[in-house]
Amino acid sequence: HASRIPLLSTITMLAKTTAILATLATSVSAFTPTTPSMAISLPKLGKKGGRSVTPTIPEEEKPLTERLGGVGVSRPYPEGFDPLGFASRANAQDMIKFREAELKHGRVAMLAVPGFLLSEDFHPFFPSLPKWEFGIFALQDTLEQPPALVAFAGAILAIASFEARSFKSWEVPEGTPGSEASTYFKMKTDIVPGATLPAGPWTQDKLSPEEFLSKQTAELNNGRLAMIAIALIVLQEVTSKLPAAEFDVDTLNFIGSVFATPGDLFGL
Repeated sequence: HASRIPLLSTITMLAKTTAILATLATSVSAFTPTTPSMAISLPKLGKKGGRSVTPTIPEEEKPLTERLGGVGVSRPYPEGFDPLGFASRANAQDMIKFREAELKHGRVAMLAVPGFLLSEDFHPFFPSLPKWEFGIFALQDTLEQPPALVAFAGAILAIASFEARSFKSWEVPEGTPGSEASTYFKMKTDIVPGATLPAGPWTQDKLSPEEFLSKQTAELNNGRLAMIAIALIVLQEVTSKLPAAEFDVDTLNFIGSVFATPGDLFGL
């Protein structure tokens, strides 16, 4: 029995030592610093909640082909006609306002070109005016006639009443004028520019979307051409010192004589 006691004591001591070492190992591992991982988890671009997210493009950076339905985009300017870059600094509401102004100026110019030329030679309501009247002075000379003042006042009232119809196209003024959140001088974005008084055979409800787009573009292009034309007509009168119609008649007569007798011009 004496030989078994040391053996039993040895086994017991080994068991306690093993248990103590196991406890120490566990305690040490608890205080061992963890090496940080160098892997960085980056969010996937274009994803949000597992769905694709389309990046938002500022309104000012969109091409003209994507703004206002692409109206006015035609050859020879397939990317749109904007020589002064107004669209590049216009948000959605500003773009509506610019297009409204462009249409109104174009319509006035389309009336001004024939009216400018016709009134120089044909003014039956004011027979006392000279036959070849300068278009640039036509309004001034006409207003010198007493009956013309009544007609002028009536025209101003008619224009004002027509313009009043476009008030519904503007936002209700709220906020501080000039602030970003202000609605002063801003137009609604759900309107058709220029459709203040839709009437006639070419309105939106009487045409297909493709036909209506074509008519809108045609009106816009004709208005742009008329604005350039009336500016050149006025410039012609100022530089030539002749009424536009008289200057054009003399020019055509000269061209006709050149083709009729080219030898006289070149001394042949």
